[in-house]
Amino acid sequence: MKIEDGKLVVDIDGSTMQVPLPAVAGTSRVKAWQVPEAYRAGRLFVSVIQPGQVEEVPACAPGSAQYLGELTLEPADDAALRAAKASKLAEINAACDLAGKAVLAGYPDVEIKTWPQQAAEAAAYQADSQAEVPLLTKIAADRGLTVADLATRVQAKEAAFKAAAGGLLGMRQALEDQIDAAAGVEDLAGIVFDAASALA
Repeated sequence: MKIEDGKLVVDIDGSTMQVPLPAVAGTSRVKAWQVPEAYRAGRLFVSVIQPGQVEEVPACAPGSAQYLGELTLEPADDAALRAAKASKLAEINAACDLAGKAVLAGYPDVEIKTWPQQAAEAAAYQADSQAEVPLLTKIAADRGLTVADLATRVQAKEAAFKAAAGGLLGMRQALEDQIDAAAGVEDLAGIVFDAASALA
């Protein structure tokens, strides 16, 4: 029994059988059993156990399966690279999400949910001081501000938030491009999300 060109090669009763094996992302185990023809055509049951997966065994009658052995299946280079890229992208996305949450820290959800309306009302007011801006009018009254002053503050905060979000998203997308372009796993090591640089 051996693995050759991505296939498990097994001799059963003088006949050589070849079973294509899947591309795996991590070092896996391949086990084989000779089983009754009625249970599996070709009389060969093959189990590929990848890291973290449950082992599959023949479900035919006990004693009717003959264990043939186990081999190690190494990951194909492309499969390992795909897995490493997916892992690196998840790492980058998590770091970007964490940085985004830090930008929003200190603001309650109820306020954040009103930002689109505040921005829309501020823009409307700047275009026409007679525009109806009920949310800004109430906030301004409770804060002791004029609507004009509040509208200016809202637009300044909106611009600052857009700049921060743009920096974070720009870095995340640039790093995603680097991940896509990586030719090998070793090229991924230096790809790191730097929130401080993104927000500078």
